[in-house]
Amino acid sequence: MKATMAIVSMLLVGACASQNNNRKVDIAQPEVAIEQLSSVPLVAEQVTGGMPVQYRMTVTNTAQIPITLKRVDIRSMGTGAYNVQPTSKPYDLVVAPGATEAFDLWIPAFATTSVAGANGAVALQLRTQFATASGAFQNVTVSQVMGRIQ
Repeated sequence: MKATMAIVSMLLVGACASQNNNRKVDIAQPEVAIEQLSSVPLVAEQVTGGMPVQYRMTVTNTAQIPITLKRVDIRSMGTGAYNVQPTSKPYDLVVAPGATEAFDLWIPAFATTSVAGANGAVALQLRTQFATASGAFQNVTVSQVMGRIQ
């Protein structure tokens, strides 16, 4: 009987701790955007293989409290001009209330055979993780990007 009560007590304590760690943060979600800055020269846009791609991400804090970008997970979705394997990058970027922060990042990609070539459209999924004084949360954004024709 004592053993059963001890197990039930441990389960209740664990459940309470679990609920506390998973509570939702009740703040306005940030606006997250990405654009592709790099492109493949027209002479090589039909070539397949590995290539680095440069992006610019912007995070706009629409909340009334500071938020800190902790991690960005990025991957391509579906078929496009190139594929981005799931990639994760850590950050520690504080965004003040009402402010917008922009930063550049390079991600390895693999150009595939497509009618549009390596400068064609690609759908990217961004999973951004944030921390606040009120707790942590994540944001998922899907954006279409494409190389800039020079």
